[in-house]
Amino acid sequence: MAEQASRDWWEELLQVYEFAHYRQYADELTRREVDFLIDALGLRGVETILDLACGGGRHSLALAARGWTVVGLDAAASVLAHARAAAAEQGLRVEFVIGDMRDLPYHERFDVVLLMNSSLGFFDDATNQAVLHGIARALVPGGKVLIQCLNPYQIERYLRDFRSGWYPIGSGFVLREARFDPRRATLEIDYRYIDASRGIDVTHPGDQIRLYGFPELTAMLRAAGLRPLSVFGDAALPPVPFTEESVWQVVIATRDRTVRMEAEDADHAHR
Repeated sequence: MAEQASRDWWEELLQVYEFAHYRQYADELTRREVDFLIDALGLRGVETILDLACGGGRHSLALAARGWTVVGLDAAASVLAHARAAAAEQGLRVEFVIGDMRDLPYHERFDVVLLMNSSLGFFDDATNQAVLHGIARALVPGGKVLIQCLNPYQIERYLRDFRSGWYPIGSGFVLREARFDPRRATLEIDYRYIDASRGIDVTHPGDQIRLYGFPELTAMLRAAGLRPLSVFGDAALPPVPFTEESVWQVVIATRDRTVRMEAEDADHAHR
């Protein structure tokens, strides 16, 4: 199958059917993460939120169920079809948009942008920086972005449970093989799905995720006109401090008016 169709198929498998297979765990994880988001961002119920790289929309749906106005954006049309169906089934109003995080069409529309589950880093450094510039433009002055990503300094701890192994999804099994290239600070992940009952044996095109340490990440945020406010060691309550043992880093930054003007001046100069 063509690469984009293959990626969409895999996104549907991993973002929809995997969470459906492990429904109880997924629902509890989502509840805990949304509780954290509300607390860490000081959400009051009136904010408009962009859930960037929303996948199957689990955060979008949970936030909408609690009263927030949410837009979920993802590149995989098949995954968003499931998200829209779930919203309709639950009677929720969520705008799910097919789009590319590298080319966000929004200007000062959102109070909050979420980029969860290590969704920053799928491109080269210049493009990842451009993604942050797009997020800054999408935020209203005073708006906040929350980015959850892996801490490269603790990648070995993360890979202890994630490096390699088979696990079931539906009537088949997924083989995951992950490794970290320290020369490029990049997490590389391959998948293979086998369902003997349906004669399926499919290999994933492969993911490469650039991991940024906290100094790199905060420098990139500042370059985009986003002022770092706080960092946590996990998306969980009670709040977990970011320490030398943290597998995750969850960074919150804001776009204020002074920084916004500087970022826009730099952006225009770069064009």
